[in-house]
Amino acid sequence: MNGKKAKVNLASHPLRNRRFFFVLLAAAAGIFLLVAALTLLSAAKSRSREAALRDSLDRMAGLTRTAQKEKDDWSLQVRDLSKKYRDVLGSINDIILAKTFSWVDFFSGLEEALPAGSFISSIAPVQAVEGKIELRFKVVSQNLNDLLALIQKLNALGFKNISVKNEASQDGQLISEILLTHERAI
Repeated sequence: MNGKKAKVNLASHPLRNRRFFFVLLAAAAGIFLLVAALTLLSAAKSRSREAALRDSLDRMAGLTRTAQKEKDDWSLQVRDLSKKYRDVLGSINDIILAKTFSWVDFFSGLEEALPAGSFISSIAPVQAVEGKIELRFKVVSQNLNDLLALIQKLNALGFKNISVKNEASQDGQLISEILLTHERAI
């Protein structure tokens, strides 16, 4: 033999155009690589979204724990204050339920006694017994004369044990804490 290989084609229908099949194979490989790249890109995006969602979930869990701790702290404070003021509040509730104290008369008297330009900024019961209540309140007055007029009117309206516990001046106004007793008129 002279060194040339003989091409033996035993196929019953030999390929006539091999270039077409190579192009088809290259296109299929290209489509496969494109789909694989898109799949990898989609997986990477999915993992980044998953990581972001996990971080968000961790932040929300932290916020939930913080809110629960604050709720527990507030509940503890409410319980402590409830224990501290149980007797006073119980007495006041008893007076309200027994209807032995007229809140309308009390607040009407306070309103009548307040000079023009003065107002009550806070009010808190101190002690309550049958038909009698002791209260502490803060009144904001324009000057000392208004405070003295308030005390005189409270005295004239039948309020008892009136005493000014402390005074402070703020923004040109006089803030006074007053303690008094009011009894039901029989």
